[in-house]
Amino acid sequence: MTILNAKHQETGMSETATLEQVLADWRGDAQVLRRQGHTREAEQIERFAEDVGKSAHEYLTWLREDEAILRSARSRPWLRSQFPIWLEAGHARREGRARFYRMLIVPRRPNVSAAREAGRRAGLEGRVA
Repeated sequence: MTILNAKHQETGMSETATLEQVLADWRGDAQVLRRQGHTREAEQIERFAEDVGKSAHEYLTWLREDEAILRSARSRPWLRSQFPIWLEAGHARREGRARFYRMLIVPRRPNVSAAREAGRRAGLEGRVA
């Protein structure tokens, strides 16, 4: 339990934090531990938070709408039709008039040339399925 979560429990707050907030809380706790002379524990928490952040990169990364269009090869109207659903699920957000989408939720454009090359190599090696 982080120091911040302990404070929330004391005041009766029991909302679910976002992954971004959890990582920020733990990093803050590591700084407190470091100031109190608990360097080893602080470093372990920082490494853990860094590893979680790296493994959740696509979840933690937000794409502007234009970036989402490029990543997905989908149209702006298609993305906007998904926006309310993804917003409710926490995978989209607005900042002013700008729309953002979690990288994780935006479908990837198919890599046709890579698929074609893999098929060509398999055919040359006689492994056509």
